[in-house]
Amino acid sequence: MDTKRLILAIALSIIVITIYQLFFMPKPQPLPRQTEIPGQEQVIPGEKEGAKKTTDQVEDISDIFAKKEEKTAEIKTLGPVKENIKAEKVKEITVETDLYTAVFTSRGAGLKSFILKKHKDDKLQPLNLISVKAAKFKLLPFYFSTFSGDKVLKDLNSEKFVYEGETVLSVSGTETEEVVFKYADAEKNLWVKKRFTFSNNYIIGIECEFIKEGETLPAPLVFGPDLENNIKKERMGTELQIAAYTGSGFEKVKFAAKKTIPAANPGYETAMGNVNGFFYWVAYERAYFAAIFKRTTRDAPIKYYILKEKKDNAGAAAPAPQTEEGKKAAAAVKKFHRDTGLYYIVVTDPRQVYLGPKDEEILSSVTNVFMDATEVIDYGFLGAIAKILLKGINFIYHYVPNYGWALVIFTIFLKILLFPLTYQSSVSMAKMQTLQPKIKAIKKKYKNMRDPDQRKQMNVETMALYKQEKVNPMGGCLPLLLQMPILLGFFNLLRTSISVRHEPWMLWVQDLSLKDPIYLLPILMGVSQLVVQKMSPTSADSTQKKMMYIMPLVMLFIVINLPSGLTLYWFISNLLQIGQQHIINKKIYHKKKEEERQKKVQKRKKGKG
Repeated sequence: MDTKRLILAIALSIIVITIYQLFFMPKPQPLPRQTEIPGQEQVIPGEKEGAKKTTDQVEDISDIFAKKEEKTAEIKTLGPVKENIKAEKVKEITVETDLYTAVFTSRGAGLKSFILKKHKDDKLQPLNLISVKAAKFKLLPFYFSTFSGDKVLKDLNSEKFVYEGETVLSVSGTETEEVVFKYADAEKNLWVKKRFTFSNNYIIGIECEFIKEGETLPAPLVFGPDLENNIKKERMGTELQIAAYTGSGFEKVKFAAKKTIPAANPGYETAMGNVNGFFYWVAYERAYFAAIFKRTTRDAPIKYYILKEKKDNAGAAAPAPQTEEGKKAAAAVKKFHRDTGLYYIVVTDPRQVYLGPKDEEILSSVTNVFMDATEVIDYGFLGAIAKILLKGINFIYHYVPNYGWALVIFTIFLKILLFPLTYQSSVSMAKMQTLQPKIKAIKKKYKNMRDPDQRKQMNVETMALYKQEKVNPMGGCLPLLLQMPILLGFFNLLRTSISVRHEPWMLWVQDLSLKDPIYLLPILMGVSQLVVQKMSPTSADSTQKKMMYIMPLVMLFIVINLPSGLTLYWFISNLLQIGQQHIINKKIYHKKKEEERQKKVQKRKKGKG
């Protein structure tokens, strides 16, 4: 049974390693089948065949995707536009709420910035959910999609819309405000209106009218090319993706997992496709923030477009950094290359958008608009355990406003709760130690292990011995089996819950969701794990013990780059385990001495009799 126990311990360790590697280096999830967008080809010629542009010369991302405009069928005119509505100057409109500051531009009626007031980015700067790359490629959120090559839509994004209200709007309490942009062109018989409605929450109402030659047409609006800025490289689980909610699950597209193909411009690669289905809402999301769209038509496909700079083009495309301007341009190209690319989705006729944090409490308050909005928070494997752990830590946080100490207190509570199981496990392992001479005697009795009958009989006698002594041979593994789901629950919680993002513990640990910057907690965890291993009762021989002592070192390398909150939990748990094990060992040793004394007394009585 010793060998079986060793194999079980190694197998469990391999499972731990595999699961953590799975989360540390996530494999792409199966994606919905990519369909070709009507009227769109996967490789599209440029404006001139063989034309080349360097990265710093690209002014409009749609030029890389757009094909030559095709002639459309004649549209029945319902009524001509009689006068032009065009502005002479570009205006910027700022909307201030208690939660964010939004800045719109009247050029194309798009969103320039959306800065959250209650959150910071990883450089501890104001967190802007609109990527700085949007302005560089002249395709802001809520612009018309130009990927189909429609020249009218492309031109609208550069036109000056008319805005007649105040340029600074303030929304508080139960107030609502509107930002309305209008544009009309009598010659083209074109009318456009974009209306954005704001309340003192993260939901923005959207209404877009697009009337061309008398016919109301669908309004395809873009969002992208990213969400957030200044994300640290060591932050885990921050992949940008589409998550379309069906009511019972998700259709997902992870942008980084999509295969790109060469574009007409030799410096770039592209990919595009649809997400088809009947969706309640569609999220463009990262780990902590999301843009969640509710649409007028639930079964309209969600289109996505990906642009990546070729890996071997990063240096060639960058302008020579001989001047100060050249250096800045080269840095911009390198940053764009490091950030991997631009990712746009096209949402047709959106009705509302939630633009904000993936906070359980906040999302629960908007379920009347976005059904099951909290489902956008993906706690991954064993998510139910992660939610229970988060509720426990949040409860303590209300009384101890430091998530690090709240985690420590919750760890103490868990160890007390699980102490009976830990005690029974240690007692079981101690009994296994005392049975080793008898087990060895049984093994010695059946030397020929190749004989099935002898092997079977040996197992029968061994199990009879366990039954007689009331020992569960698997009892020693129970704490490890319980520890694994708790560890995974904490891992998922720390890389997913915005509650612990940027939350400090003390001194050098200033963000529990990121790794320990000086690796002190992982080292302390490894040392304490070794002490626990040494103190725990075991029936293994000396060779097996040495092998088991390697495990703390293996676990150290596994957790060294994981969130510091996880290693804090594990270290505190080990410290408590050392204390518990000292008490348990002392009690077991005292009980064992008492049993030996009683046996000696019985022998003396028999000798006298």
